[in-house]
Amino acid sequence: MITSPRTIDALVAEVGSTTTTVTAFDGLGGWPDTEPRLLGQGVAPTSVAVGDVTIGVDSARADLESRLGPLAPGVTLATSSAAGGLRMTVHGLTQRMTAMAAQEAALGAGAVVEFQTSGHLRDHDLDRIAAARPSLVLLAGGVEGGDIETVLFNARRLTELEIRPIVVYGGNSQGADEARAILEGAGFRVRVTANVYPGIDELDIVPARAVIHDAFEEHITHAPGMERIAGFVTGHVLPTPGAVLIAAELLAATLGDLVVLDVGGATTDVHSITDGSRQYDGLRTDPEPHAKRTVEGDLGTFVSAQHVVALLPEGERPASLPPAIPRTDGEIAAALLLARTAAITAMHRHAGRLSAIYTPTGRQTVARGRDLTACRIVIGTGGALTRLPGGIGVLEQVRGRQEGDRLLPSSDAVCALDRDYLLACCGALAAYFEADAVVALMRRSTGL
Repeated sequence: MITSPRTIDALVAEVGSTTTTVTAFDGLGGWPDTEPRLLGQGVAPTSVAVGDVTIGVDSARADLESRLGPLAPGVTLATSSAAGGLRMTVHGLTQRMTAMAAQEAALGAGAVVEFQTSGHLRDHDLDRIAAARPSLVLLAGGVEGGDIETVLFNARRLTELEIRPIVVYGGNSQGADEARAILEGAGFRVRVTANVYPGIDELDIVPARAVIHDAFEEHITHAPGMERIAGFVTGHVLPTPGAVLIAAELLAATLGDLVVLDVGGATTDVHSITDGSRQYDGLRTDPEPHAKRTVEGDLGTFVSAQHVVALLPEGERPASLPPAIPRTDGEIAAALLLARTAAITAMHRHAGRLSAIYTPTGRQTVARGRDLTACRIVIGTGGALTRLPGGIGVLEQVRGRQEGDRLLPSSDAVCALDRDYLLACCGALAAYFEADAVVALMRRSTGL
């Protein structure tokens, strides 16, 4: 007897470096008359190594359908961090202004920034770009009405590369047409977006994020082992960290300022949605985006475990490193120790701090970096925090104390776990379904 496929609203495939997850959802399309529901998840090893990512996706879907039966989704979506994810290099005019803005745009889009420069590209810089083999290059420089010579110089220098990554131009708009002509004449694909640093102390990185996502999808269809994924999905393929940031923004629009901490096997990402506390408005030294992501490539519970162990005092280090999926009590305890260390270190790197400077009028206090003190919610996601016991305890330890100089979430901030592990999925779903319906899924998963 042949069973007819069950019609559902969506399937979302999350293609990770080691594991692929396929998640089924229903009740989204009929909101508010129907209740959004997570139906189930299937898991399989990612199959990039065998040259066809859809093998892992098909296996994860088969795992899911072994429990739910055949499924007929209305839309099939995907996020990916496989094969190194979205690798970028970013290049601006000055380190403190346009190069910083370009990096914020790249990280906010879900990229791993392999290399960053300011000023004129030198021979050594071109060697570094070539070695990084980026998926995309973000070229910025000059406020509106300001310098265009540096960004055009750098466009010409990029034509000396043997590789041809997609170039996203996010510099002074007066140089956009000439830069495009230079690069396209040398065989580059070029995408132009709004200036990421249009004026002094002014960031405009949201348009660049959208363009980077589109360029990533174009790139991923040409990447070894990923070329068939576009034929599998009906929507955009998003970088997984970029999808998490979209989900965090959506949730913050309902719940208020928050931080999402994603501890993985290779990296730890911190996403914060906040404009900071009014208490420090007059003390800030640099502009910060409303939505910010940082990625710590040396902080993870498996691939980067040795780096995390080195941060621990000699007497607190585990006797052996845990495997990718810890099972015994000893392995779980070691993985939790690494997750706690990675989480605290990543949060401290993401947060700014109060510092003293000396001026002609005397000593003054300034707030440097990201102000998280207005964030009343801290959410944990990723396998290490959601699948190990003690995740809430880890989150409670990343909060700040009133006497400290770090601009961390307050000690009474609410801590919650993404227990269904669906924030990345919800970032992809947000483009196709009502925001309130997607938020309802995330609130159920976090209990908020």
